[in-house]
Amino acid sequence: MAVIPRRRLVVGLGGVAALAGAGLWGWRDRRHRAGALSAGEVLDGQPHQIDLSWPSAPTSILFNVAQQQGFFARYLLDVRLTGGGVTGRDAIGDLQAGRSRVAVAPVLSWLDRLHEGEVQARLVMGLQAGTFRLLVRRRLKLSRVEDMVGRRIAITNPDMADRLFFSVVLRRKGMNPDTGPQWQVLAPQDMAGAIRAGDVDALAVHDPLAWRLLNDPSLGVVELVNSVNGLYAQRTNLALGVARDMLDQDPAAAAALVVALQDAARWLKTHVPETASLLAGHIEGMGPDAIIAMMRHEVLGICPTGHDFRVQLAQYVDEMKLLGRFPDTLDSAGYARAISTDLLHRGTPAP
Repeated sequence: MAVIPRRRLVVGLGGVAALAGAGLWGWRDRRHRAGALSAGEVLDGQPHQIDLSWPSAPTSILFNVAQQQGFFARYLLDVRLTGGGVTGRDAIGDLQAGRSRVAVAPVLSWLDRLHEGEVQARLVMGLQAGTFRLLVRRRLKLSRVEDMVGRRIAITNPDMADRLFFSVVLRRKGMNPDTGPQWQVLAPQDMAGAIRAGDVDALAVHDPLAWRLLNDPSLGVVELVNSVNGLYAQRTNLALGVARDMLDQDPAAAAALVVALQDAARWLKTHVPETASLLAGHIEGMGPDAIIAMMRHEVLGICPTGHDFRVQLAQYVDEMKLLGRFPDTLDSAGYARAISTDLLHRGTPAP
């Protein structure tokens, strides 16, 4: 396989205040920006073992399809799940600690950690659209996002992307997401009881839990806002991040994983009943029919790479600015390029 010269941009992002003051956010050493490779050049046809951290992988539609339908095997990949954390930040922590070389986490979680400058990884693809849903008690007759001022919103974990996503929604409506609603952390198994008893007013969750709660008639909840319609419907939620040393030492394995997941995403989009059968028994309280109904109310097959992925990353960066997590002076498009690598198409080297 021919060696392709690459120039890598090393992103060092330290404390927010210092970096914002410098106006550069620690973008160092532009002499070594990672270039893009074409899939034909980088796929080597050899077997590869990949240690992957993917929270809740057993209930992930995409992971199950890739594994059980043989898409990993098609590209000679031995994908081994590591970690076992429940949030995207857990998965990123696994990669940072060396327990895995590849991690899956919400884009918002990646951005939250990458700006700290301690995670040596690049984002290479989006994986699926978000399924965030804000469920509110029907009897409260809440009809607008602005009605959430002072309301008690339950989340399963403060590190989950659910809160970040709905914080963006609240900010867009002119609310302070930190002081407007009251965020309450509840275990997933306690959410139904809390909403039924009136201990909370709303639930900020994602599928499959969100779908199950929404369709439980005993809870009396309705959907106020979600990410499966409108502005965010075609936006990726999860991103695949690869350790920098793996991109340097074994780009063929990373490219094979990207292609396998793209194939799996395309397959599941047109094989909903078969996918539901694969998931039967993996999602608590949901049989094949319920899974089919859920999938038909989701956006399937979202797996951007290259330019399309970077455009979406830049959109997320803009939203992190809304939350005050990134400085307004940051070049969103430039930062999206700095934290990502296009493994499947030849790109134009950066100046």
